Amino acid sequence: MNRVAEAGIAIGTGALAAAGIAFYGAQIPTAQIYGRTICREPGAGRKLCLTYDDGPNPAWTPDLLDLLDEHDAKATFFLIGKWSEREPELIREVVARGHAIGNHTFTHPTMPAKSDQRIREELDACREAVESAGVTLSEVAGRMLMRPPYGRRRPGTLRVLKEKGYIGVTWSITGYDWRPHTTAQAITRRCLKAGEGDVILLHDGFDQHPAFDRHRSVEATRNLLEHYRPQGYDFVAVPALVAAAGTESRYATSGRVPAGLG
Repeated sequence: MNRVAEAGIAIGTGALAAAGIAFYGAQIPTAQIYGRTICREPGAGRKLCLTYDDGPNPAWTPDLLDLLDEHDAKATFFLIGKWSEREPELIREVVARGHAIGNHTFTHPTMPAKSDQRIREELDACREAVESAGVTLSEVAGRMLMRPPYGRRRPGTLRVLKEKGYIGVTWSITGYDWRPHTTAQAITRRCLKAGEGDVILLHDGFDQHPAFDRHRSVEATRNLLEHYRPQGYDFVAVPALVAAAGTESRYATSGRVPAGLG
């Protein structure tokens, strides 16, 4: 093999490796190579964190709140701004019942595909919609909670979050409840992989419909509560999970986001 061919193979191999690293950092929820996010806190002990995306949903969020109350469980709700504008009373009810809330953008875009200015606009519009209900976004280490849609981020995304006073929150366990033909049993089975300090991703809403049917997610939540509570697990919101682990300083604004990677 001549040197030109060898060089070509080396370049191709390097490009594939770089693409793999980029995908890992942008898409895998527990990846931290592009910057720190809250995804699990194993030092928190027998605590689990239920998180719900894409609400508030007037058809199913109230049932979910009642269910959580039945089991003395707290959760974290990542709110879409365009739905928040429609449901200020429901947002107030979520907060009044002791749950945490976070920013999930105004329209649910894929953030790495958007300009920094568009990301700022999405964050600001969602925050305005939430605060117009008379409540504020929950915080860890002085930074507001924010979950990127689909969990997708790049270094530029995380830099804008930091600039705007947010900490990214991803997850370590997902029920894949967004799959159209899944069942409550399948969602439950996937979530039963959770252990101490895990952050579980579920949905109480859908970015394309304001009152989407989420009965399977609610049923799976009941299954999880009835499985883990007798084992001595507490269900807490994201700020309480971090506090229990004693890791607040890890998420302070001094953390560095890698530069030069987009």
